[in-house]
Amino acid sequence: MNISCYLSDPPKGFEMYKSMIVGLNTCRLAHSLRENPVIHEDWIKDLWDNSTAKKGDTVIKSRVQGKEVSISEQDIRDVLLFGDAADDPIEYSKEKVIEVLVKMSYEGADPPPTIKKLLHPYWRFLAHIYLVCISGNKSGLDKLTLKQTSAVVSVVEGWNYNYSKSVFNDMFVNVKMLNEKYWYKFPRFIQMILEKKYPKLPVIVKTYDVKMMNHLVFTWINQKSRENVGIKYQNKRNLEKFGAFSEFQEEAPAQINAIVAEEHDVEIIEAPVGVQEPIKNVDLTSIESEEDVADDRMIDDEEVDESGELVMRVKQR
Repeated sequence: MNISCYLSDPPKGFEMYKSMIVGLNTCRLAHSLRENPVIHEDWIKDLWDNSTAKKGDTVIKSRVQGKEVSISEQDIRDVLLFGDAADDPIEYSKEKVIEVLVKMSYEGADPPPTIKKLLHPYWRFLAHIYLVCISGNKSGLDKLTLKQTSAVVSVVEGWNYNYSKSVFNDMFVNVKMLNEKYWYKFPRFIQMILEKKYPKLPVIVKTYDVKMMNHLVFTWINQKSRENVGIKYQNKRNLEKFGAFSEFQEEAPAQINAIVAEEHDVEIIEAPVGVQEPIKNVDLTSIESEEDVADDRMIDDEEVDESGELVMRVKQR
């Protein structure tokens, strides 16, 4: 699906997710979740329709708008800004992952695969975000593999994880030469990579209509309003927020001590006696500042009297 994600404050009634949103906006996945480029349909179709690679390759090659292009793990790392390294793991042991799932109030038996619906709604939201926005899943958004579960718990606990390689591997298995039933996957990520690597690719008018995950996801992820759900979370344990998504205390805005500047004495100079023409405009001079100097708003010498005080002059129009 590879859609971008709504990462603004949750709507009224879902304040519990405030710390989740803060965590997502500050974690290493933030850029890959929020970026929402205009997606050129022909670019995506060209890349997958012409994609070539053989087992063991580290680069996907293709032609887009008649130009040779390629995508590698490092390209993904450079563009999506996961902050990972080539030697980081893409999967942790089942035992290590289960320890974190227990803290996430998971109610399933012997994971993974991890059944998303059996996570506490708070953590279910995170799992859903990963599956829909970053994973290579076209469908099947109810379960997470060991690799996907490892990716989720890694961002929570701050473990090293090679998100770039994980995304590249998901792209690689979709290459036309290796998979006749390929899909036009990762449109958002591919658009971002092609724009960065090949800024002179011809731009076309036809674009993908890719929806952004909006605030309605909060209602959808909450099973209380979904009576037809076959597998239900029983809420056997209290929610524990931890790691990158711990509860936080909002800081009160700092008090502002405003000082009102003293008024400057001004002298009103009356128009010469005998002038009958009505005064239409009055120019007020102001204190000279660095901005005034920079913009040539200089105070004339004649506007300052012998005592150094500014004088308000009345100019006849």
